[in-house]
This record gives sequence, C-alpha cells and structure tokens, in this order.
Amino acid sequence: MRYFFWSFFFCALLPFSLAAQDDFNISDNKDYFDLKFELVNDLVVIPVGINGVELSFLLDTGVDSTVLFSLQEKDSLEIKNATVIYLRGLGEGEPVRALKSTGNVAEIGSAFHSNLTFYVVYEHEISLSNRIGVPIHGILGYDFFKDFVVEFNYTKKRLRAYKNDKYNYKSCARCEDFKLTFHKNKPYIDVIAGLDGTNEFIVSLLIDSGSGDALWLFQDPKSGVVVPETYFEDFLGYGMGGSVYGLRSRIPSFKLGKFKFKEVTASFPDTLYFSGIDTYNKRNGTIGAQILKRFHSTFDYKNERLRLKPNKYFKDPFEYDMSGIVLAHDGYTVVKDIENYIPQGDPNETHGGVIAFKSEVDIKYVLEPEYKIVEIRPGSPAEIEGLMIDDVVLEINGRPTYKFSLEQINKIFSAAQGKRVKLRIRRKGVEKVVSFKLEKIL
Repeated sequence: MRYFFWSFFFCALLPFSLAAQDDFNISDNKDYFDLKFELVNDLVVIPVGINGVELSFLLDTGVDSTVLFSLQEKDSLEIKNATVIYLRGLGEGEPVRALKSTGNVAEIGSAFHSNLTFYVVYEHEISLSNRIGVPIHGILGYDFFKDFVVEFNYTKKRLRAYKNDKYNYKSCARCEDFKLTFHKNKPYIDVIAGLDGTNEFIVSLLIDSGSGDALWLFQDPKSGVVVPETYFEDFLGYGMGGSVYGLRSRIPSFKLGKFKFKEVTASFPDTLYFSGIDTYNKRNGTIGAQILKRFHSTFDYKNERLRLKPNKYFKDPFEYDMSGIVLAHDGYTVVKDIENYIPQGDPNETHGGVIAFKSEVDIKYVLEPEYKIVEIRPGSPAEIEGLMIDDVVLEINGRPTYKFSLEQINKIFSAAQGKRVKLRIRRKGVEKVVSFKLEKIL
C-alpha cells in the first residue's frame, strides 16, 4: 500500500480563457474568514456550496479553473448556462467531453461568488473519492486564490483567507518570502536542486498543492535534470487523462531559499503524458504537498508572493511506501455486527454443576467498505508474492480492512516499513493469505 498521488492537469480545446469572471467576496464586510479543512494524504479538502448544494473540493494551487466530477449522488445540483467543450488532461486517455457552466453561486465559509464559471466532466470516469477515501466532487484553484491572501496552517488543519487589500505582513525571522511567477494563472517558483550531491542548479517548479508527491522533475540533460543512478518504475498519479507512470528516486539536496532538505524523494514522469498539454516552457517540474505541508504558508497571488515558515513537520524524513500497491474503495460488503451482549441470570445457580446464563443479543447487518488493488508496481514485494490488480484486501495483519479508512490503512503500512505484513485477500471469490516484507529500496 502507498499513498495515492493525485496530479491534475487540463486544457480546453477551444479558443477561450478558462479564468472565471467576477470575484469572491466576504459577507458582513469582514476582512477575513477562517475555515477548517480535512488533510487527507497531505491534500487539502474543503466544503464548497454550489447553487445551494454542499460539496467537497480539493483546494489545488495547480489548477486554473474550477472542475466538477463524481456528481452521481448529487442529482439535485443545478447546472446553469451549460455549453459543451472538450478537455485534455495529463495521462493516457483521449480528450473528454465536458460542460462549461456560467452564472453559478458558490459559498466557501463566509465567502460567496454570484457568477462562478466551472467545468463539469460527466462522460469520463474521474473518481478521487474511491482513491483518497473521502468524498471529492471537484477541484478549486485560481478562482479562489486570486481573490484572497490565503494562510495555510497544516498542523491545525485551518486556513484563513484575507481580502487582498487587508493583509499586513508581520516581521518574521523564521520566514522567507519568495517571488511567484504566473503562467496561465498557475504559480511557479525558482529553487535550487542538486542531483549528484555536488552540482547544483536552478529549476522552475509549479507549486501544486494537489499533488501528494514531494517533487516531480522533468528529465532534461541540457538543464542538468537527469535521473539518479538508483531508481524504480512506478505509478505516479492519476489525472483527467488516466494513470501516469514514470521513475522514482531521491535527490541528495533541495533548497527553498534558506530552507534546506536532504535525500528528498523525487519522481520523474514520462514526458509522453505531457504531449498536447500547454505548459510553461521554463517549467522543470512540480513542488507537491509533501513539501508544502512542512510549512505554515501564505499565498498572495495579487502581489505574486509566497511566504513560508517551518512547522513541526519540517524535519520529517521523506519516504516511499515500499509495498508497491495502491488501494481504492470498491463498494461495500455486508458485515454481521453483534451489539448489546447482556448476561442474564444468577452465577450461583447451577444445573448439573454447570453455571447457567441467558443473554440478549442484538444482531444487525451493516454495509462496510471494501478495498481493492488498482495499481501494482512491477517487481515490488506485493507483485513478487503474487498479488494482482482487482484483488480485494480483506485483512491486514489479522485486522479487517473495513474497520479503517484509506488514510488509516496507509499509516499502518508506513509503520510496517522493514517488517513483514500479512494480507488476507479475495480473488474471484476465493480467499487466500499472503505475506511479504516491506524492503526499503532507496
């Protein structure tokens, strides 16, 4: 098992701007509002009201427009002023048909928007929910960040959004401010990386809070970006175009201004997946959530500024999950649940020397989540042991998986690095037990 690393890129195959018109405003003329978020596999998930229906959105600096999907259970959502367009995304798939909808009402905490434009993908399977383990109905990016100075507190799982003209930067010795560069409403930053431990060079990276990786780097020998000698092939993420694959490795050093990291996990996606995607020509890769979560961050799009301050996660090591499998929620199973076991009778009363008890037992049947393998890394311990895509994982080390969320399962596997794990699986109706050791590769 490993964390699911989401990466989302898209472009419209029509000659119009994807940027929404008008702005978010804060009700009651307040200067800011606070909002609690869920942190799921290092990704920020917030509640968003769309035309009176509450949905869950991934808040992602790496997208320039608002996109909706996975709306099957929200049939009552009104889609206004819809026209058909085609979108292309990162991955193996073809362009997909979508709806462009204008004039929508959106609410986020105390903020509201009366004319939001969003894009609805309805004929293509994009389900973050089953891979992350919590409901995700869409992705929100530039439409939100352009109207506020946004502070993220990953340790308290809260954000504070200020009106652009009401934010004051305080003196902060532990902080560092960075200049942001924008291309098609997405933020980029220049940083220093070292791939061989000696030679360092500047790379321009997209800041993408919707990517669960630490770094993505695009191979380019001319600029010095090459894959280190030790690496392995792996599934990297999932976008509108489908699954994305590439190489995983470590780089000896990485610097964000005065902040220095060592032995940083880095992924090198196959450039094939970027064909047809209009990306920043100076871009060398992506900074993802595994780095962003180590800071209290302030995004100031209007003034092209990013402030970072280290938090308690700053010194955490960068690690890969070595099992080589990705699990996803795959429907439900019926589980017998016994409650209210109440012993009845006198323990001093015996019948033929046997103590007699009566009991009242409440038996009910409940639906619990099932998890199946949706990706498996070639040559991984799981594949060597014979695990396959579509295997349903029923137990981990003797504990039923339905008792855990996907994030909790991730933590169980992370804690088992260097140890053996035992899985009970079901394949085509037949159950079996497999065991393997989670060896460290890099």
